[in-house]
Amino acid sequence: MVWRACTNCLPTMIQLRTKHVDVAIECPMCNESEESIVHCLVDCPAAQRCWNRVGIGTGVATVAGFSSWFEACFQQSNEDSRDMLAATCWALWGARNDKVWNQKNTDTMEVVSSAKSYLEQWKVAQVSGFETTLSGLTKDDGAEQWRLPPSNSVKINVDGAIFADTNEFGLGVVVRDDKGFLVEGKTRIFHGKVAAEVAEALSFREALSWIKQNPNWPQVIVETDCLLVVQSLRSSFRMISVFGDLINDCKLMLNDLSFISFSFVKRSANVVAHSFARASRSYPDRIFSLGDVPTELLSCLVTEFDA
Repeated sequence: MVWRACTNCLPTMIQLRTKHVDVAIECPMCNESEESIVHCLVDCPAAQRCWNRVGIGTGVATVAGFSSWFEACFQQSNEDSRDMLAATCWALWGARNDKVWNQKNTDTMEVVSSAKSYLEQWKVAQVSGFETTLSGLTKDDGAEQWRLPPSNSVKINVDGAIFADTNEFGLGVVVRDDKGFLVEGKTRIFHGKVAAEVAEALSFREALSWIKQNPNWPQVIVETDCLLVVQSLRSSFRMISVFGDLINDCKLMLNDLSFISFSFVKRSANVVAHSFARASRSYPDRIFSLGDVPTELLSCLVTEFDA
């Protein structure tokens, strides 16, 4: 994407007009200037707010065009800032396309969060031991169907849910014993916009906090269908972001909870936790026992147990 921008191949409104495409040339983000490549990615007020947030390129002139601006910023930056430079350009272009094609407005924090999240996922994938999508997995990972935990153990399944229409996100945590019976289920709802992996990491941290409050539980297995969470927990790479802070919190708690193991499972093996997370909007901040679990959640418990 950056290469296309530097070689004047990025299809901004002005570039499209030069190809005889009948479009308005005003910037769709600010409607104040013509949408050239340098305006779209650097000079637009929406882009400027993002660059000010990440602290990159704010003092570099853009009169010579995007390529010169990018090269100057690249030469003045360290390795981490260079990565963020490219990731922010990618996120800005994505936000612009969301506006053009989906009429979706993306605020500064969302663009920056998207850039950081994308960059972190890329870096985790480069860490030795995570060369492929399935790397870093153990023999206990990748289950496609929920299984009973071993005798004298409990299994906790966790999941997060995003409710974009109300700017909310929720989580579900489900504890079951070695007979498959519900010990407790939990739902929580939060206000605000977060990336999906943040909601998933928060649900994992919620489960660990719950375990600390129940020291009498025997061996505990925690399952999540978010591969990124599991890979990040097993990686020594430290991420500086909201997602990274949640992962670091989880690592600290895991160090104190030696009787816990965790694994990645497919969505098909995490149906109950997914249902609880989706139900968090209807049942916010609730803890359920087997005797008072709602009918719609009880049905998925029974179905998964029978399977």
